[in-house]
Amino acid sequence: MRQIKLIEFANKADDLLRGILVSSGDSAKVVLMCGGFERSATTEKKFKALADRLIENNISSLRFDCAGCGLSDGDFSKTTVKRMTDDLRSAVEFLKEEAETENISLVCHSLSACAAGRVLDEANFKKIVLIAPALNQKDLLRYWFTKQEEESKKINIKINWNNFKNYLDEKRFRKDCLRTDKMTKANYISSAYFLENKDKDYSALFKKNDNVFLARGDKDDKVPLESLNIKFKNEIIVKGGDHDIERPDMFEQWIEKTVDFLK
Repeated sequence: MRQIKLIEFANKADDLLRGILVSSGDSAKVVLMCGGFERSATTEKKFKALADRLIENNISSLRFDCAGCGLSDGDFSKTTVKRMTDDLRSAVEFLKEEAETENISLVCHSLSACAAGRVLDEANFKKIVLIAPALNQKDLLRYWFTKQEEESKKINIKINWNNFKNYLDEKRFRKDCLRTDKMTKANYISSAYFLENKDKDYSALFKKNDNVFLARGDKDDKVPLESLNIKFKNEIIVKGGDHDIERPDMFEQWIEKTVDFLK
């Protein structure tokens, strides 16, 4: 019988992280889900829908929010990949105890893929699903910076992955990484995240990817297809897909294949 409950557990910094556990008494498999930068896995449509499909196949799931996001406590401005990694570790430890199983798979979106890569050796996930993984932080940070810079000038230049390096001002980019007054959609963000990742590409952490499934959109302008410096053996390219691939015509292209992979 399906049971749904709000759970909470502490991370390394003693923030209370919260999540939604969907379980079945006789389920031997469980899937952990983690959202991207400033995202809430507990409430995002794709994670809720995936949890519903999984429990129909007798697979339990826990979708949790990292510190400072969604239902969880914590200061978002202190977000770094390292802190997301610590939160992911805390979630794995909690889930192993709560679900009483070592058969844990992982689904993560965008930035959380970087954190996933950092715990691969210790977590021993059975299967991993990466949705629009932002692994190439080194180039992506420069791409996002250049896009924002050029758009602020209000001139008729369309910045894309193929031309952003032609307009990149490396000196201004590195100076911008030091700023302490940056804001996201709803929060401040410290310089720690930018300084941590301005020269990092986490792609190499997934060199061995037989148990990894990649889902990404071919129209994703936040984390373009070309940003990945690694090939995945199991993948689906969502036609017309954006960064979230949640719209019905996008969602239906990848959800069933993802569930089959996790089964």
